[in-house]
Amino acid sequence: MNTEANGTLAQVAQISQQLQALQRRVDQLESVEAIRALRARYHMLVNEDQGPRLHELFAEDASVIYNGRPEVFGREAIRSFFENFPVQYARQFIHQHEVSVDGDTGTGQSYLDGRPVHGGKSFYVVGRFDDTYVRTDGRWLFKKVVLTVHYMVEAAEHWEALLPVKKSAEAA
Repeated sequence: MNTEANGTLAQVAQISQQLQALQRRVDQLESVEAIRALRARYHMLVNEDQGPRLHELFAEDASVIYNGRPEVFGREAIRSFFENFPVQYARQFIHQHEVSVDGDTGTGQSYLDGRPVHGGKSFYVVGRFDDTYVRTDGRWLFKKVVLTVHYMVEAAEHWEALLPVKKSAEAA
């Protein structure tokens, strides 16, 4: 081969490597955003009083640990866990969601600032979610969710009579 052909082959190989690196970076960025959207969807369901649907966001073999309660294994058990959870009405706000991805798995941490109603009383709750994620059939799901509550205190101002929010037919 001549020098010009060798140079062209080297350029093609270099471009191919750069393209593969860009594809990995795009996948990484898209994965992080999909996981952030998963965490946001979790809290949208809570905030829209649809907590019993949270199991939809979990892998079949996922698990949940909520603040020292026994670990719950499997999507069907997670469905039951959320259907029977003592706090059925809450508003939750997530902060500082940090995500790391490695191929089809990932981890994340976020901080919870919540306003649940429990036992007919309004509370403030602050805690942390530690998550493990898995990509299954191109979709990111929770593999494990651990909630650690830092504190939960009764609120001086009460909103329990305001939840759940009744939506007008136009808004639904």
